[in-house]
Formats: sequence, C-alpha cells, structure tokens
Amino acid sequence: MNLRRAAPYIRRHRGATIVVKIGGALLERPSVLRRLATDLALVDALGARLVVVHGAGPQTDAALRASGEEPQKLGGRRVTTPSALEALTHTTLADLGPALAGALTAEGARALGLCAASAGVLVAERRPPVATADGVVDFGEVGDLVRVDPAPLLALLDAGVVPVLAPPASDGAHGLLNVNADLAASHVAAALGAAKLVLVTSERGVLSDPDDPHSVLSKLALEELDELQRLGVLAGGMQVKASAIRNALTAGVARVHVVSGLDGSALFDELYTAEGAGTLLTLAPTTQPEAASVAASIS
Repeated sequence: MNLRRAAPYIRRHRGATIVVKIGGALLERPSVLRRLATDLALVDALGARLVVVHGAGPQTDAALRASGEEPQKLGGRRVTTPSALEALTHTTLADLGPALAGALTAEGARALGLCAASAGVLVAERRPPVATADGVVDFGEVGDLVRVDPAPLLALLDAGVVPVLAPPASDGAHGLLNVNADLAASHVAAALGAAKLVLVTSERGVLSDPDDPHSVLSKLALEELDELQRLGVLAGGMQVKASAIRNALTAGVARVHVVSGLDGSALFDELYTAEGAGTLLTLAPTTQPEAASVAASIS
C-alpha cells in the first residue's frame, strides 16, 4: 500500500465504522485467517472503528457430516435441524470466533469474540414454513432478525475493542436461532450507522458471468444488482449476499464492497485506492453503470 496515495482514504475512514463479514470458507485455511487478521488489524490501527462478523458454513457442514447427518440448503440458506444448530454453535463459539479474535489480538488489535445472542445484540424470530416450487419447506431452527441492539457493540468500540460477532442469535426467550451471517452483518451495519459494509468472500466481487472468475463488475447501483438477480446471473450464496446488500443500502449504509479474501492485497486496494479490487455497490449509480451492458448481452 502506497501511504501517500492512500492518505485521503485513511483520513476518510478514520473514526468511521466499518463492518466486515468474513465467510467461513476463508477461515478454513489457517494462512488466510492469519493474513486477514493482519490486514484487519492494520485497518483498525489506521483509525477505523471495526466490527467483524463471520460465518461457519463449511465447518458446520463438516461437523454435521461427522455426526452422520447430511446438510440441507435451499437457495443458499441452511435448513437447520437441532443437531445442525448445535454444530453451528460449537464451530462458531468454540472454534472460529476465538481463533479469529486471537489472531486479531496477536496482530495488535484488541479483539473480543462474542455470540450474537450475547446481551441481546441480535434477536430473531423463528422463520415459518415457506412455500416453494418443491413444496412447503420448514427451515427448522432458523431465525429472521427482528431486533438489533447496537449498545454493547458501541461500548466495545468506544473502549477500543474490535467485536468479533458470530451467529447464532437469541430467540428473545431462552433459545438460539441460526441467522445468516451476511444478513446479520447488514443489519449490524445499519444499526451502527456504519459508513461501509465489506463482504469478504472467495470470489473477486460480483461477477457478470458466474463461470468466469475474472468477470468482476467494479461498480453497481442497487437497481443494477436487482436486474442481475432478475436475469439469473447471481448464483448460489451470491443470492443471499444480494439480499444483505439490498438491506444495508436501503437502511442507510452508503457503500457496500464485495471483495476477495484470497487475494493478498484486495482488501486494502478496495478500501484505500481509487481503483479498488472488488465490487463497490451504492444505492444510486456513481459514475458509469456496468450492469446495463451485461443485461443487454443476456437479453
């Protein structure tokens, strides 16, 4: 990173709240986890108020299969049996959360891992059965977020601590519910009045062709993202990410970034350079729309 060129962005981010969501697939690799921790600790050191949210999809799948149960997903969302919820809770709170918080702390950021249900930060209600083309689906122990209390996170940020937040959420009583980490991050960003939400994934950004990892769209307005979704361009987990992006932008988060966690410089290039390295998403078009040409080529 060229500090002279990055200076305007460093000044812009100083004191701003940035929520970063990291996919569980990235945290499977110890080397990637350590590098992301190094990068995020530097973002913290440069003055941003950082909140990290992480998933645990592959780890939960592995734990579930080890117990003899095959994971079930619909539209990128997990059907959560009681044993799947137990696997999720163990992988996030006993393994990944402490590992990520420990790695951040080792790199100089004071990080604290916590469950989204702690202090009622995230409260969800159980999702009712959903009618689909294949019939009615009961998602089981899955929750849709109904309330975010940002006060505990703000207290940690004011104390110079990086919260590392993981599902599950509280059901408002005595139980837990699985909530999608992308959607959770978007709700947290909105509740905190964050300047940015950054979704760190295994992809380089939003792709115009899901089969071409180089077809990254550098800038998209929300209406363009909606058009890509309507045309069926967004595949798999990107459909859920689109919902998270939509939620964040319409709730007042000015900018959402989708960036690769596998490219060693992508996170910094996206946050601290004019060129960027992933996809910048805004509520309204910024300069020149890219999805229009994609839509024209598909239709």
